[in-house]
Amino acid sequence: MNRSLALIGLALVATACGSDTVTAPKGFLHGQVGLVVNSTGHALTLFQLSSPDSQRTVSFGASNAITPVDASVRGTLALVPLGDAASAALVDLTKPTVKRNFIYPSGFATGSAFVDDTTIVIDNTGHGTIGRVTINQQSDTIADTVTVAPMPSAIVVSGSFAYVISANEDANFTPLGNGILTKVNLGTMTVADTVSLGGLNSTAGALGPDGKLYVLNTGDFVNPGSISVVDPASMTVLETDPSIVGPGAIQIDARGLAYISSFFVGTVIYNTAAKSYVRGPNNPLCAPSPSGCRGAFDATVDSHGNVYQTFFGTSTVPGEVFVYAASTYALTDSVSAGVGLSALRIASF
Repeated sequence: MNRSLALIGLALVATACGSDTVTAPKGFLHGQVGLVVNSTGHALTLFQLSSPDSQRTVSFGASNAITPVDASVRGTLALVPLGDAASAALVDLTKPTVKRNFIYPSGFATGSAFVDDTTIVIDNTGHGTIGRVTINQQSDTIADTVTVAPMPSAIVVSGSFAYVISANEDANFTPLGNGILTKVNLGTMTVADTVSLGGLNSTAGALGPDGKLYVLNTGDFVNPGSISVVDPASMTVLETDPSIVGPGAIQIDARGLAYISSFFVGTVIYNTAAKSYVRGPNNPLCAPSPSGCRGAFDATVDSHGNVYQTFFGTSTVPGEVFVYAASTYALTDSVSAGVGLSALRIASF
C-alpha cells in the first residue's frame, strides 16, 4: 500500500485557461472560496464561503489509481497530485476544469508547491524525488528531477529553495530512521543540505511568520507525534516538542497560530510565538460523534479567523467541512463538500 492509500485508510478508520500565467478571477471566483480535495471522490470541490451551497466540482476521473490527498494554490490555478496515478492535475479555477496533467513514468505523487506563477515542484513519493515543471511546457512528462530522502510527501517553498519533507521509510513503510528535511536549490535543482528531524514518519510542514519551518513527525498514528522547529537558513533543528496523536496536517496563519490536525483527535491550535497551545490535545476542535470526536484531516482559517476543518468521513458517517467561530471556536456550521475530504485550502479573489 502506498502512502496516499495509507492516509486514506487511516482517515476512514479514524474517524488549479486562457493565459499561461495567473489570470484575473471571474465568474464563480469572488470573495473567499474553499477548495476541498476529495480523495475517494477523485475530485476537487469548490464552495463559496459566503454561500456554502454554491459549489463547483472538478473531476479527475474514475480510476481507483487516482488518490489525491493534497493541493497547492496560486492565483486562479491549483495543482493536485493524483497519488497512485503518478501524475498531477493543473486546474484552472476560473472555469473550473483540468487544464492539463503532468506525468511521472511511474511511482506516486503526494505533495507539491508553486515556486512562482509559472513554475511548480511535485514530489514522487514512490521514487524519492521531486520534479520541476512549468505550466506551459511542451511535454506532459515531469523530467527535471532531483533525488531527495526516501518517501517525500510535502514541499514548502521559500525564496529560491524548496524544503522537502520525507518520512524516510522503505517500500513497506518501515522507518529507516527519523524523518529527513532536504533543502533543494531551485535554480540548479540540486540538494543544498539535509537535516535529520526529531521524530519518525515526517509528513507535513508549514512556514511560520517567524521564518521558522514547523515539521510534523507523525509517528505510527497511534502514539503521540511531535513538531520539529527548523531554522531553514542553517538547516538546524532548534527544538522538537510533543504533539498530538498522529499529526498529519499543519497550516499556520499570519498570527503564528498553527492548526495541527489528526485523524483520531481533531485539530489543536498551537501558538508558535508563545510556544503554547491555545487549544491543546485535551481540548481540540472536533465535531462530536457517538464515540467522542470525529477527528480531522486538515484545517485552516478564513480572513476573519474562522476555522474550517475537514472530516474525511467513514463508511457510516459522511465527510463534512466543519466551521468554528473565530476566537470562541464554537462549532457554528457544517458544509457537505463531496466524499473523502482531505486537504482544504481557502483562496481570496
